[in-house]
Amino acid sequence: MSSVIEISDIATEQPKSGWQLFRFLCQGKITPGNSWRKASYRRKFMLRSMAIPFSTARLMKELSREPRLLQLLQAQPGLPCRVHRPWLSMNINRRQASKALACHYRTLSRLLPPAVLNGYLTRHGVKLASLTGKDEQTYTIRLGADSMMDKEGEATLMFYDAENTLLAELTFTLCQPGGANTLYIGGLQGPKAHVPHERIQLATKACHGLFPKRLLVEAAMALSSVLSVEEIRAVSNETHIYRSIRYRKKKQDKLHADYNGFWDSLGAAPDSKGDFILPLTMPRKAMEDIASKKRAEYRRRYTLLDSLIEQTVNTIRR
Repeated sequence: MSSVIEISDIATEQPKSGWQLFRFLCQGKITPGNSWRKASYRRKFMLRSMAIPFSTARLMKELSREPRLLQLLQAQPGLPCRVHRPWLSMNINRRQASKALACHYRTLSRLLPPAVLNGYLTRHGVKLASLTGKDEQTYTIRLGADSMMDKEGEATLMFYDAENTLLAELTFTLCQPGGANTLYIGGLQGPKAHVPHERIQLATKACHGLFPKRLLVEAAMALSSVLSVEEIRAVSNETHIYRSIRYRKKKQDKLHADYNGFWDSLGAAPDSKGDFILPLTMPRKAMEDIASKKRAEYRRRYTLLDSLIEQTVNTIRR
């Protein structure tokens, strides 16, 4: 999606209705990203909206009710187009998408402290936790709104090393697809192609055998504990949006992760819809069940996890 721009480039008048929001977007009075400045992009938005008028109107109505709408559009320029293309999961239809988007932003607006909410709605996000591993190696977990990940969800947990290299991302949306408060994971990715695999190995070793992706799952579970989440649901190899007809050929080389294998390794169970249901917390081995020569390493691992969870919870509750 188009790159994020400064708030001064966005119309300061809050649309009073879904219809007014639609007009502002089509007329270029609200241009939340570079693409929206192009008349051709706005015409495409109009044509797609005409093809699915009721779904578009429903989304415009939901978005116009958001007090922080202009800030949301700055963070996620593609937000008005969510129902025009597959989003989050193959199991989410257009009506569910509109409801999920409204649920996500209203939940975070209600439960996140203002400073954390404002930090989340920025390009670099807000820091949730800093971790110190072996040899004093430091890592950071941040929560942000990454517009480059917007096909897979509205919020992204990011794992950085001390050199600010992104090693893993987990993208999710807070919604109620089956009635329960759900943290729905739509994507889980490793580093960019140019990042040496040795950085992942170094981070895993420094974090006592815990992969960056695993640590992001733990962070998602910690978030769930303070955001009234009742279920953690994740896409599978079959329900990831890149399996949709729209993206199947274009993005077939982008889906490198084996979601099924990873979720299975965490004790998640597939459901009838093809997604995986994760536990709300990861079970831990009792020390007496661990070989004596490995107990010290497990203690360090659990200390690291306790620090991650405590920092994340305290950040959200402060």
